[in-house]
Amino acid sequence: MARTKNAASLQTRQRILDAALDQFHLRGYNGTSVQDIVDAAGAPKGTFYNHFSSKQDLAVEALRLYAGNIGLDSLVGSTDGSPLERIEEHLAHIVGLGLAVFAERGCLMANLAGEVPAHSQVVASVVGAYLDEWVANLAALIDEAKAAGELTTGIASTDLAEFIVDAFEGGAVKAKATSSAEPIARFQRSVAQILH
Repeated sequence: MARTKNAASLQTRQRILDAALDQFHLRGYNGTSVQDIVDAAGAPKGTFYNHFSSKQDLAVEALRLYAGNIGLDSLVGSTDGSPLERIEEHLAHIVGLGLAVFAERGCLMANLAGEVPAHSQVVASVVGAYLDEWVANLAALIDEAKAAGELTTGIASTDLAEFIVDAFEGGAVKAKATSSAEPIARFQRSVAQILH
């Protein structure tokens, strides 16, 4: 029979997960040790292994938590707003996130995409799957916008979605490299022109 976790145990697990997300975003996957994570969480190192089997498994969960903040769910299944309005709301959301932290930390997905393939195929595959899902959801919404007559571009929907995701992630990398939010602001201005 599986042991149920009490509220204090669940809170500790969440503190470790939150600390991991912060530390991976700040230091990278390779630059973050389990000790860094438990120190940031204020938890004993042994507690880590009560909740996670490895740093790699924790990174996968932290990536899922991070991906939830990006708001991919706003791209599918919503009936609020027209397809183009939903695309614009999604882009405004991710730009807002980017302007807040990317000049200092970059995008966690972009950071890990450049770092983990040589060190953790599992983490790299989670990053790749997330980016593929983002493109697929965005392409489907672009198709809806085209069908509704809101977008008249001749660019294939998947190509346009790939371009938007690639431009955003590239802007995030440049924002971090230059300690400036301007690449994210430039992304916003440029994509706005493409969509109108």
